[in-house]
Amino acid sequence: MYEDASQVVAEAIGSIRTVASFGAEKRVITLYSQKCQASMKQGIRSGMVGGVGFSFSNLMLYLTYALCFYVGAQFVHDGKSTFQNVFRVRYTQLICEVILFSDLINRS
Repeated sequence: MYEDASQVVAEAIGSIRTVASFGAEKRVITLYSQKCQASMKQGIRSGMVGGVGFSFSNLMLYLTYALCFYVGAQFVHDGKSTFQNVFRVRYTQLICEVILFSDLINRS
């Protein structure tokens, strides 16, 4: 993808006097823009996929927060637990998530 665009630039810079004398600057710029279209489309596509993946990851993170605090609030309301215990469980869960994901990252 980038090879064609860089080749156009290298040739234009290498023969800058010829390009300037024939007034072909706009033609070279147009050719360079055409060569960059595939790279731009690929970048947009990978950005969208990365954004969706990041969004899904954050969705799962905040859904677990919400579920933990909702269930914890129900336990506190029913008198089965205390506010401090709910936070202890949440932070224990958070530490376990960090350990699990760091282990998964180290394995790949």
